[in-house]
Amino acid sequence: MRSIWSGYLMFGTILIPVRSYAASGNLHVDFHLVHKTDCGRVRYKRVCEKDGEELKPEDISKAYFIAEECLQFTEEEIEALKPRDNKIMTIEGFCNLEEIPTVAMSRPYYLGTGKMQKGSLGGESFQLLKKVMEKSGKVAVIRWVSHTNEYLGMLQAYEKGFLLKQLLYEEQVRTIDQIEVVDSDVDQELLEMGLHVVEKFSFDFDWSKYTETYTKEVRKLIEKKALGEEIEEAEAKLAETRSLEAELKKMLGEI
Repeated sequence: MRSIWSGYLMFGTILIPVRSYAASGNLHVDFHLVHKTDCGRVRYKRVCEKDGEELKPEDISKAYFIAEECLQFTEEEIEALKPRDNKIMTIEGFCNLEEIPTVAMSRPYYLGTGKMQKGSLGGESFQLLKKVMEKSGKVAVIRWVSHTNEYLGMLQAYEKGFLLKQLLYEEQVRTIDQIEVVDSDVDQELLEMGLHVVEKFSFDFDWSKYTETYTKEVRKLIEKKALGEEIEEAEAKLAETRSLEAELKKMLGEI
């Protein structure tokens, strides 16, 4: 697996050379946009919205608008704005996994050992931190910089290395108060029936049994198209729920 970042994990005063790897991949089929009449690929051009002129890379700069005033920045100025220490992941401290809100957890990465210099203690320091975290049952809260952004993350010992979950900042997460929820009383008898349904359908979760099926169906569709077979549009009809009691009884096998 090819690493996407290399640098150091700072454990107090100990620098541990590490590499990060994407822990997830894209399963989806990417379709191209084409011209209907001759199947030519659609290409997008960089065009100025004011005069319609197509621009070359050297004609383009980065800008920020404040009250309709355009503030342009040179690459040197942008470079000066970049946070420092973009090769170091700093451990802020340790906490229990349960203390981190589920809504904050985002993209997953793996962390492995980095390039070792002759006589380096990198391997031992990596294993020391891993075993310490395993024995303590704690996870680490870390910060790191990539390009022009500073990230927050949760690091935990995972199999032979570490699992790093990027965390959203609290200010990034929208409050649930912004959504609309219709309040309604729930009949006690229906609640009891619902609990029985949950009990009936409870099972031991096996992650390996779940695979992404939509992409497989898309690939079958592409194969049919390539073979010149007719593609029929599937019609989905959903029955409206008229009686909660009747549906619960049906799920419990009482009907």
